[in-house]
Parts: sequence; C-alpha cells; structure tokens
Amino acid sequence: MRNSTENIYQQKVNQVIDYISANLHLPLQLDVIADKINVSQRQLLRIMRSALNESLYTYVARQRIERAVLYMQTEEMSLTTLSSMVGYDNPQSFSKAFKKQFGISPKAYINELQSRLEGYVQSSGNRSSLQAEICYFEGLELVYIRIFGKYGEAEPYEIAWNKLMLFLKDNQALTLETRFIGLSFDDPNVTNYNQCRFYACASVKKKIVPTGEFGTIRLQQGKYAVYTLKGSCSGLQELYNNISVNFEHTIRHGMAFEEYISYRTENSKENITKIYMPIK
Repeated sequence: MRNSTENIYQQKVNQVIDYISANLHLPLQLDVIADKINVSQRQLLRIMRSALNESLYTYVARQRIERAVLYMQTEEMSLTTLSSMVGYDNPQSFSKAFKKQFGISPKAYINELQSRLEGYVQSSGNRSSLQAEICYFEGLELVYIRIFGKYGEAEPYEIAWNKLMLFLKDNQALTLETRFIGLSFDDPNVTNYNQCRFYACASVKKKIVPTGEFGTIRLQQGKYAVYTLKGSCSGLQELYNNISVNFEHTIRHGMAFEEYISYRTENSKENITKIYMPIK
C-alpha cells in the first residue's frame, strides 16, 4: 500500500475496533459500522479480517464473551442481566455463544478460572488482601498506538512506545504534564496471548488529529480503586491476578487502565505503576 492508503486503512481499523469496544452492549449492525467508516459492508469485512486475523463476526462474538467473563469475575449477577450487558437478547443465546467459545457453561468456566487464579496467587506467596486508594478521576484525552500480541513482549512494546514519543514530539504535544497510560483490553488468563490488545497512550492537552496507526480516545471521569506496584512491570500480571481474587468493590462499566508514574529501564526497582479499576 502507498503511505496515504495505508494511513486511511489504519484509521478505519482504529475506528471500527474502538466503536465495537464501546458498544458491545448494543446489536452492532454491520451496515451501521460500514456507514461510520464510509465503506461497503463487503469492504468492511475484508479490511477487518486482514487487521484482526479473524472474521469481524468472530471478533465481536469473542469480545462479547470475554467482556462477560470480566463482569462475572467482579460481581454476581443473573444471566439475564449479564446477557444484556454484552449485547445478547436472552440468556439462552448468551449461554450458547459462551459454550461455543469455551466448551463449558458460564458458571463452570468462572469457577474454573477463579480456582486457577487462586492457584497463581498462592504459588506467588501473595495471599494477603490488597489495599486500594479510592479516588475520583477527572478524565483524560489520550493519543494511542495499538499493539496486538503477548502483553509486555519487549520488542513490539519498545517500538510502539518509541513511535508514540516521536509522534508527540512531532506534534509538539509532549510536555512535563504528559501522563503515560496503558490500556489492556483483554485478560491473558482468558484471551489467547496473540489476540490480546494493548494501547500505549499519552495524555494530550491540545487537539490531535488521528493519522495512520495513531488514534485518540478519552478516559472517562469516575470513581476508581487504585492499586500501586513498585518495581518491574513484569509484576503487573501477578498484581492483576491478586486483584481478581481479592477484589472488594463492585465494578462499573468503564475502562481499567495503568499509569506509569515512574519508569526507569536502567533500574526497574524504582518503577511505580498504578492500576485504576472503575468502581461504583
């Protein structure tokens, strides 16, 4: 592809993925999505299969079910409520889709997952309850670059963050007040590692026009439980597992995120990362 064509393609992919992520509770009609990015339905399916390495229908179904697992991990709710929260008309359709993806019922799966997570936490030697700071977050405008693949894999993450820093400098958007954020849309305990989606983000004060592989997204304001990790980011998954096992709050519809307060590659012991979990 020529550069201009590639940039347009990347923007359309970003728009579709972000729209789906924000609207999993809705029917998500193909013609509506196609109209939003000004392509035919056939073009939409072709573009997204190339970007996702799976069909758009498969991707949406998988996102709905994996979002449901997140909700089940943090709050007891009826199948009727859960089904509606991830875009299914009735519990029967949801249960059928769930079993198609995981091979077992929602209840059996969440029991198995919870047992697995408890095993991870016990083997790490970290069985204690977590202390969270409760805060009200004012919201942030972000520019992002997307990564598909194993969380924390060194090379693609380094490339993405370097590209993001260069983009900020080129747009004169890098300041002393810039905050660096990570958005993990998938749980590697649930999602295949090569399908995990991560956004490397930076806060921006000025309006940024999305170009090429860069997109914009807003972190909404709201109440959060904030957990702090001191040391290497390699400990993040262990902390997430501990949060899942010992979560003492009620999750709300919103986006969890990481903020990198202090990051020094030469001395990871001095790193500080905060995990924000949206709560009611």
